[in-house]
Amino acid sequence: MQQAQVACDSCGAELVPNAAYCERCGSRTRRARRLVRLAIRVELLFFLLVVGLVIAFTWIYSAQR
Repeated sequence: MQQAQVACDSCGAELVPNAAYCERCGSRTRRARRLVRLAIRVELLFFLLVVGLVIAFTWIYSAQR
């Protein structure tokens, strides 16, 4: 388990527990950056799945003609 971040990496201000942004400078916390990276990966995976399905259905349709 990771330890909670207590100070901002940019300005050094004390952070509220489980904060996503620094109240002083507005930069994201490490936890928020990690969650954003995870969300981007999930969206990319979903997009690739949809593209794969479209290609598969197009191939199946063209093979039946």
